[in-house]
Amino acid sequence: MTDSSASLEDVARAAGRGETSAQRALYTRLYPYGMSIALHYAGQRTEAEEIMQDAYVKFFKYLGREELSGSCRSFFSRIVINTSIDLLRKRNRMVLTQEIDESRLPKGNYCRNTGTDRIEEEEIYRLLQMLPPAYRLAFNLHVLEGYSHPEIARRLSISEGASRSNLHKARKKLQTLAAAYYQINDDAKVR
Repeated sequence: MTDSSASLEDVARAAGRGETSAQRALYTRLYPYGMSIALHYAGQRTEAEEIMQDAYVKFFKYLGREELSGSCRSFFSRIVINTSIDLLRKRNRMVLTQEIDESRLPKGNYCRNTGTDRIEEEEIYRLLQMLPPAYRLAFNLHVLEGYSHPEIARRLSISEGASRSNLHKARKKLQTLAAAYYQINDDAKVR
C-alpha cells in the first residue's frame, strides 16, 4: 500500500496487517506531526527523537493487535504524549524544585527586532525546553493539548492544586525567559 492518496486510517490498517510499505508510509506521513508534539515535551531534540522511536514501537504493536477505531492522527498524538510522560517519569525528571539553568539564557546585549512582534516556532520550543520538566508538562497538557486540571492530575498522579501551581509557575518562568531573551537594550534603541 504505497498509494499517497489513501487515508491514514487505510494505511494504518495495512500497516497492522504487516505490510512493510504501509508501515513506511505511515511513519513518513506521521513523523513531522509527532515530532512537533514530542518537541513540546522533550528537553532537547535527541530526547524528542527517542520519544518518537518509542511511540512508533507502541503504535505499530497496537496496530498489529487491534483494529484502529477513530482518527489515526489523534490516536498517534495520544501515544506520543503518553510516551513523553512515561519518559519523564522513567528518568525521574519531574522534580518540582528544579530551577532553570541561567547559563542557558542568551548572553550579551540583545534588543528586540522591531520588524516583527512574532516569536518563531523554533524559539518557542527553545523557551519551552528551558522550563523544568514538571512545569513544561503541565503547560503543554493544559495550553497545547487542552486538558483540564482534573485530567492532568489524573494522568500525572498529582493533585489538581499541583497542576494549577505548575501551570502558573510555567507561565511566570516563560514570561521571565521571554523578557530576558527579547529585552530591549536602551543603548541599542533607534532614536
